[in-house]
Amino acid sequence: MPERDHSAAIGPIYLRVRDHIADQIEQGLLQPNSRLPSERVLAESNNTTRVTARLALAQLEAEGRIYRSNRRGWFVSPPRLVYNPTEDYSFSENVMAQGRTPATETLEVTPTEVTAWLASKTGLAEGDSLVRLRRRRQVDGRPVLVENIYLNARRLPGIERFDFNRSLWKLLREHYGLELVRKQIEMFPTALIDPQAEALGVTAGTAGLYVTRCSRDQDGCFVEFDEEFWLHDTLSIQVEVG
Repeated sequence: MPERDHSAAIGPIYLRVRDHIADQIEQGLLQPNSRLPSERVLAESNNTTRVTARLALAQLEAEGRIYRSNRRGWFVSPPRLVYNPTEDYSFSENVMAQGRTPATETLEVTPTEVTAWLASKTGLAEGDSLVRLRRRRQVDGRPVLVENIYLNARRLPGIERFDFNRSLWKLLREHYGLELVRKQIEMFPTALIDPQAEALGVTAGTAGLYVTRCSRDQDGCFVEFDEEFWLHDTLSIQVEVG
């Protein structure tokens, strides 16, 4: 078969390969988290080139239908996790409520200071004390999120001593008696770079979603600033209004 058909209506070969794989996913012939054939096998089975197979896979990845794991190959994306960034709830409880298996890994807990950038985000003065928490979250064994959380050390004395593999908002409520009542949220698509890409096991430049959330307590005092780096195919953001 030639690389392009003389009928323009049929379209590029890579889109036909994409359609074939997408149909298999929709029909359940390729299950979530199942591994796709290699580029060579896909090219041979579709009587085309590896370049064309690679274009088809890249298109499916951009749509969030498949994902690539470093040194392991291509896999079918599982259903997206429903996520409401305006609510305080346990990541683990939210994941389990959707029939999935969560895991949390604390990567770093470090005392630090407010930089000029953090001062613009938090309202604190440069040089004020913070505790930086870095965590990796998993769903069904797949890393999907890396977060950097900056905690107000003055408002949360001794916070660095706690177990951060548990729910942070429950810790703030139960130990410090805090309710996070004021939040400023920003989100936009991004390309994941190291160290986030490395922590998620993906190639630098992989599509992601960047979410920040600045939270204050019932007295208007800054409590935490959270940076979240999500894989782009893992979320369905749903916010109820009214």
